[in-house]
Amino acid sequence: MFAKSTIYWFFFILMIGFGIFKGCRPKDNEVGPSIDSTAISPCILLSERINNVLYRTYEYDSTRRLVRMLEYSANFSANQVVKRYTFEYSKENTLIRLRETNIQTRDQSYIYELNYANRTTLSTIYSFRVFNSGAVIDDTLKLTYTKDNHRVSELQSSKGITSKWEYDTAANVKKWLLHLPTKTTDSLIAEYGDHDDKVNIYAFSEGMQLLNLLNGRAQSKRNPLNYTLLKESTDVVYQYNDKRVPTLRVLKVKSNNNVLRETVYSYELDCK
Repeated sequence: MFAKSTIYWFFFILMIGFGIFKGCRPKDNEVGPSIDSTAISPCILLSERINNVLYRTYEYDSTRRLVRMLEYSANFSANQVVKRYTFEYSKENTLIRLRETNIQTRDQSYIYELNYANRTTLSTIYSFRVFNSGAVIDDTLKLTYTKDNHRVSELQSSKGITSKWEYDTAANVKKWLLHLPTKTTDSLIAEYGDHDDKVNIYAFSEGMQLLNLLNGRAQSKRNPLNYTLLKESTDVVYQYNDKRVPTLRVLKVKSNNNVLRETVYSYELDCK
């Protein structure tokens, strides 16, 4: 995560999955992209499991707006809450703050304050690290958008680290690159192949899309069917419900020695 050290950032890259971030809303004098009804659904996510072990649970207010997410150790023998995320909104229902509380590790909790241009377009994220004495500014993240499809093209840290994303014509991520202050060229972190034609699993929540972005997972309209992460190839197989939302995601990772490793993610949904 940009708000943490470079060493921790590279460690976190090895742990990530893939998701989406909500596209930029139009400015006052711009025409926004048309809404694709095939990319949305009434479903919200209640819980996630990894290999049938609880990984995340989600809580909502009376309007089905995400207000809290709990992350677990995903370990059968010690399935404890390790992080708590809370999502705060303005009176106009704009996401204005994300709190990340690390329950297991001291001094690794953060607050993210969101700043919007023209009250609609997320432009800057201020990261604060939380200590017993209070919150201290840790980083400033500036967002840059593509001109054609209003997607985030860059997330630039004041520490010199910049994530960059390239997209196909269907608004799906094709490449994720990382620029470090010690390098003269960008490093390719992930490259995506095909995507399905269903609803992205995180389309239900702007808050989760923001959290994904902070962890390097920019927006894709659909779900990736294959990708290469740090030179390791992965194929993905899904099962869907009648609303076209994944209920099961199987990652088939082939290591350098051609050993196949499978990980199963299952999703509990509420589609009222």
